[in-house]
Amino acid sequence: MTTSTSTVAPMIPVRLHLSDTDAVDEPRVSQVIVTGWPVAPGLAINVTLDDDGLRLDGRYSLTHLPSGQAIAQRLCARHADQAAVAAIATGIDWTDDAEQILADERTAPLRPGMAVWDWCGYDAFCRAEAYPRPDSPTYASC
Repeated sequence: MTTSTSTVAPMIPVRLHLSDTDAVDEPRVSQVIVTGWPVAPGLAINVTLDDDGLRLDGRYSLTHLPSGQAIAQRLCARHADQAAVAAIATGIDWTDDAEQILADERTAPLRPGMAVWDWCGYDAFCRAEAYPRPDSPTYASC
């Protein structure tokens, strides 16, 4: 009898800090816990939630765990991996608080308008797919 074993990427709870800045009179701030995949100390990838808190299956966010804020969001699985690899390559200690990280100039390549994944969704190859991908650089053993 042949037994097959598969390695499953570990999952962790991810606390998201959500804010609705469109509500001028009564801005809404909330926290929600979702399941995500750790990619480095202080960083995880999770399914993106829309403004109403609904899952956008096939779209992912790279989240800074200490603050619960997204570094990149609404990405396809391929671009979520690229964002994680770029964040790790900065050498930043992602376990630090958000203020220290925002002040760090090494975050420049991750900022809106600077990142290669800013156009995710406009690229013909950006399709909804499950994360982690079989060729994910963060989960090469899966």
